[in-house]
Amino acid sequence: MSDHYAKAFGNAMYIKAQEKPSDFSLYDPIPLFRKEFEISQDIISAEITVQSPGFACYYINGQPITEDIFISPLSNYNKLLWYNTYDVTALLCKGRNAIGVMASNGFLNESFNTAWQYQNSLWRDAPQFLLCLKVNGQIVAESGSGWKASRERSPIIYSHLRSGEYYDARKTDDTWLYEGYDDTDWDQVFCRPIPKEAILRPIECQPVREVETIRPISIQPTPKGYLVDFGVTISGYMEITLQEPRGQEILFRYTEDLDEDLQPKYNGMDGPHYYPESPFHLNKLIASGKADRFKPKFCYHGFRYVLIEGLTKAPDPALICAYFTHQDVARKADFQSGSPILNYIYQAGIRSTYSNLFWSLTDCPTREKLGWTNDASATAEQILINFDIKPLFTKWFEDLKLDMRDNGELPGIIPSNGWGNDWGPVCDNLLFELPYRTYLYTGDSSMLTGAISHFERYVDFLWQKKQENHEFILGDWLGYGSSPLTPKEFVRDFYLIRFLRVTLLAHELAGSRSSVMETRLESVTSEFLSRYLDENDASVVTSQSALAMMLESGLYRNRQIIADQLANAVIRDDFKLTSGMVGIQYLYDALTTCGHPEYAYKIITESEPGYKTWYTAGATTLWECWDGQNKGSHNHHMFSNVLGWFFKSLLGVCPREGNPAFTEIELNPAFIRELGFVKGHMDTVRGRIEVEWSYQAGQFLYQVKIPQEIRATFRGTPLTAGLNRFVIDEDKTV
Repeated sequence: MSDHYAKAFGNAMYIKAQEKPSDFSLYDPIPLFRKEFEISQDIISAEITVQSPGFACYYINGQPITEDIFISPLSNYNKLLWYNTYDVTALLCKGRNAIGVMASNGFLNESFNTAWQYQNSLWRDAPQFLLCLKVNGQIVAESGSGWKASRERSPIIYSHLRSGEYYDARKTDDTWLYEGYDDTDWDQVFCRPIPKEAILRPIECQPVREVETIRPISIQPTPKGYLVDFGVTISGYMEITLQEPRGQEILFRYTEDLDEDLQPKYNGMDGPHYYPESPFHLNKLIASGKADRFKPKFCYHGFRYVLIEGLTKAPDPALICAYFTHQDVARKADFQSGSPILNYIYQAGIRSTYSNLFWSLTDCPTREKLGWTNDASATAEQILINFDIKPLFTKWFEDLKLDMRDNGELPGIIPSNGWGNDWGPVCDNLLFELPYRTYLYTGDSSMLTGAISHFERYVDFLWQKKQENHEFILGDWLGYGSSPLTPKEFVRDFYLIRFLRVTLLAHELAGSRSSVMETRLESVTSEFLSRYLDENDASVVTSQSALAMMLESGLYRNRQIIADQLANAVIRDDFKLTSGMVGIQYLYDALTTCGHPEYAYKIITESEPGYKTWYTAGATTLWECWDGQNKGSHNHHMFSNVLGWFFKSLLGVCPREGNPAFTEIELNPAFIRELGFVKGHMDTVRGRIEVEWSYQAGQFLYQVKIPQEIRATFRGTPLTAGLNRFVIDEDKTV
């Protein structure tokens, strides 16, 4: 630990209420901590710096120090510890003050068994935190041996991030948060020094917050209780105020889906393979007999419905709401069209992305809440278009680099607890995709140039695996029957070429070269073309995925031959989507650049199973599986990169590698009569681009508004800053 970071915490140590974590139990109270201290000087400024690997809530004189929730950020706690700093000047007073802390488990101390083995994490420890409070630049309080702790006084008697939270309202008593409280029966704390091998780093990305409040659209009685429907699927939790007899147990079962009897339907996500012993998305309130206000503090759920069991009377709808909780990231774009299905996909894609912004880009807010890198690799581009995501991507990229193993291998989940080997380049693409797309859309090359050694280490690893003809777990994952259509070795070698190209781009931007990487790229590209092209320059792999990947990456000898093959493959497949999560990233763009945007549009809006399946089912988010009516998560972002096609192809706004950050663009919208109209905007680093076109009586009316800082052309015509209008005859759209 460097002196720079030590200054943030002085002599503070991690403190906890137990020397070791408890074994799994449904009674395992989270600890409360408190300390009183004196301030003798006038308070000009005050700030508190905290680090809580399992999440914590902090209070000064009874008031929360922030609206942020789930602090501090997730990481590999043996390697990297992100910390938060807050201005608390307004919360302190001259004289006697009190600090109170509630510390929870998070992923630091997941005590129950799961498929991902977090109960065996090397970092596992009891709930704890690190704190340093400074007034006028001088330390007045810090975590250490002078604190007191109590578990038995805690009203939160069970809490796990991926399971649920139990609250005993009979133990509610906030007086411990204030000075003058009698804590003589509280326990001494256990201290742990800051790990010397871990990096402490200030967090600069947006916090997780209760971003949106949603009221129920209906509450109806069922044989098991009262079913609350919030109308949309989100990540977060419900708040309720109710009054029930003292000791009455009220259960809250969160679910995305319902069976025909209006009971929670988890679609296999709660099965024994994943959760063999713990509750699944279950909260509990033990009533005090008075008016109890309850929402969880240290867990969140993926849900649309909450089934409330144990009430003696119907709940008051006015006293119920849901909070949509996620990283508080601003939107940067919007899109509308004449297609109800495209409009559904866009809004559902935005909601699914928000639902999975939790200190990383998670796979789903239900079953796992983990930073699966294959999901994020597939969607990073649309997220850069639609969200102010660069701060979070920058944070997550640091987690990613630190989790690389000595031989260059990467786990499939970031941050990693050590579980998850051999997923392969479908996941590991994130190492290259995050910095490359960030450079493309923002012009910031620092992520690329700062990771050259990591790129080369990983390329060495993948190069060796190719020599061994190693087969990784994932190929063109989760298409509808698509995985066997595109050989895994094709996917592996395609990514090796892509990774070498990004590595050489990083060298170029850094003003350096690598003859080894240049030679490897030439060799593997030549081998790829020889292996996958026949004597007529046609691809020997004719899946939608493989052909689209070759076209969009320039891996061909004759582009028109591969383009014709792709068009024929789509017709052969009756316009059904057969690409998996790898190929779908390239399919729609490839069809558009080949002159068949109407094919892409037809697949997107008509293929079943496909987006139409979800739209017809009344989904408000994107699902994990195309045929997912009875399986998997109903809040995945994995297939959301189609949103990128909306902007790059339908609106025609796309940055180029040679001119990153929209310094110079060629607008090339795809005009599709059946679509009727599209309109949207994108806030780039150089200003807002607004595009709109509509079809009227054989013509497309097209207008685009360009900021002063962007040089743009449309069909070779230079555009002026401000509004530009065109009329295009239907027979001249190609």
